[in-house]
Amino acid sequence: MKRYVFPVVAVLVLLAACNKVEVPVYDSEHPSLNFVKNFFIPGSLSDPELDTVRVHAVFYPGLSEGECKLPVYLSGAVADYDRTYRVRLVDEKCYGNLVEGVHYTLPAEQTLHAGQYADSVVVKLHLDRLRADRAAGVLVVELVPDGNFVAGLDDYRNIGVEISGGDFLREPYFWGLNKLTDYGGTYLSVKAEKFAELNGITSAQWRRDSNAQLYAYGKRTYEWFRDNPTCDADGGRVEFKGSINYE
Repeated sequence: MKRYVFPVVAVLVLLAACNKVEVPVYDSEHPSLNFVKNFFIPGSLSDPELDTVRVHAVFYPGLSEGECKLPVYLSGAVADYDRTYRVRLVDEKCYGNLVEGVHYTLPAEQTLHAGQYADSVVVKLHLDRLRADRAAGVLVVELVPDGNFVAGLDDYRNIGVEISGGDFLREPYFWGLNKLTDYGGTYLSVKAEKFAELNGITSAQWRRDSNAQLYAYGKRTYEWFRDNPTCDADGGRVEFKGSINYE
């Protein structure tokens, strides 16, 4: 059976968004692995947003293949040899139009490398197909107990991966973090996608404090939409223009 999900892209390093790391279990005789919540997005563990990593193909310009790394932490003793562990997709919680083996690949067997107390589940991303098909969706990845690791904490056993090769499924964090409504007007996915593409944005959490740089990025995007007529879903002309004057 085909699994439909989001395309994930190039190696993700999202540590800058880390607010705290909290895996409150240690058992040297029965080691377990846990995903890290409150890692990609600051907030409290009760916030469902913490359960989802957001990835977009536009963040990986020029790449045809990539990886998304989902950090896991060991509860137990560090070993001096590699240990394998298993993951699976929770099919009933996945949605979208991504096809496994076409838009992404999730190897069922992963590796906790020797000497490490932290490692990553690797999702392989087939970026060219993601972009060509403008595929998008959400995967829910779950750690599976096996001979090397027992089940971890319920709240840390799975994590969502929201992936898109086309539209943003929801407003990316960088839009609000940088007050881009001032530069580009009302949010539209096509505005955020083109802003990221033109200006080399490589993370949903991208942020700049320099008004001069934001102005330059905004003007570049404004000029692109001015010179390349683009319509929204209702057939209206898209303008990247807010309260900032570019002329």
